[in-house]
Amino acid sequence: MAQKSKIKEQNIAVFGEPGSGKTVLLSSLYGATQEPAFRGDSLYKVFADDVGQGTRLLQNYLKMRKDAQAPPKTRFASTSYSFTIKPKKDNNAEAAKRTPFSALRFIWHDYPGEWFTEDPSSHEEARRRIETFTTLLKSDVALILVDGQKLLDYAGEEEKYLKSLLRGLGAGLQALQDDILPDGQPLEEFPRIWVLALSKADLLPDLDVHEFQSLIIHKAADEVAALSDTLKELVQVPEALSLGEDFLVLSSAKFEPGKIDVTTRRGLDLILPVASLLPLERLGQWFDKLDVPLKVLG
Repeated sequence: MAQKSKIKEQNIAVFGEPGSGKTVLLSSLYGATQEPAFRGDSLYKVFADDVGQGTRLLQNYLKMRKDAQAPPKTRFASTSYSFTIKPKKDNNAEAAKRTPFSALRFIWHDYPGEWFTEDPSSHEEARRRIETFTTLLKSDVALILVDGQKLLDYAGEEEKYLKSLLRGLGAGLQALQDDILPDGQPLEEFPRIWVLALSKADLLPDLDVHEFQSLIIHKAADEVAALSDTLKELVQVPEALSLGEDFLVLSSAKFEPGKIDVTTRRGLDLILPVASLLPLERLGQWFDKLDVPLKVLG
């Protein structure tokens, strides 16, 4: 009898203002895994659980690579994308039996940036906004995208953009608090690791992750602290929550006039390890430090 597939599920929530590059990031992340070179050299395969979604993401990727055409911007589109990641077959059946899971399901939850900057236009949109955010609450990690183009636009005055971004996210969370906590009780299930991630890093080639971290702390430390306080109001055991400790620098491709080089990427290969391994690392640290049942942290 064939062994039943054991799948470990990891969820990541992605927050970013309109135009911050969420669709481009995901299209590049998935499209690169479908290249023949990747399929030949990699130790694992990546499948889109929804074939239609996979086809659209791959089309976005190919249009960037072949036609230098970026994906169209989306508005008020809240979509979850599910991928299954399987190692290539190993003939060692005994080792496979001892493995705690045989595949990893990676779910990317995209929260529309407009919902943090604009009021809902109808009761239906307000309902969808709450429903979408409730879905995101089961994520293991949340990414807050900092738009590299906006940093360029505000060069020398980056604090104007960074403070607006972080205050807007905090205000959006506070506006949803009564709906998120209908009984007033803080949540057990909630993203406990919030990573600040620079998108469009190709526009700022001299800004590495350490300089990005320094920029955030220099220009917007108070806003990071205020957002952390807002998040802690929503979750049980607020000590087991991380914001301002983890930073990523991401670039989906190198954009030039008439050309998009999708082979020149930066940081995208870290997204999956961050989503899958960082929560386990922090869980161990928090369990050693805090007197909290594992079921709450887990």
